[in-house]
Amino acid sequence: MWQAIVVGLVVLVATLYATWTLLPAALRLRLAARLGAWGRRPGRAAWLAGAAGAVERAARARHGACSDCSAVQGSPRAPDDHSGR
Repeated sequence: MWQAIVVGLVVLVATLYATWTLLPAALRLRLAARLGAWGRRPGRAAWLAGAAGAVERAARARHGACSDCSAVQGSPRAPDDHSGR
């Protein structure tokens, strides 16, 4: 019985992670801001406020965006000629 519960929790967490990762960035930022505001309400546990803040910071971080690609970083330099001529 407990194994089925553990497997169900693992599947639920994996589904939530995949959904969160595949959401458009604007929607993910909006949801993270709402979650952060909910977590910082008075009377919430300190760990909940910390977790909500971590989710908010992670949503704001640029992970794998197009601007991180090396093709966008500017023109590459020509290789140095070390042939000794």
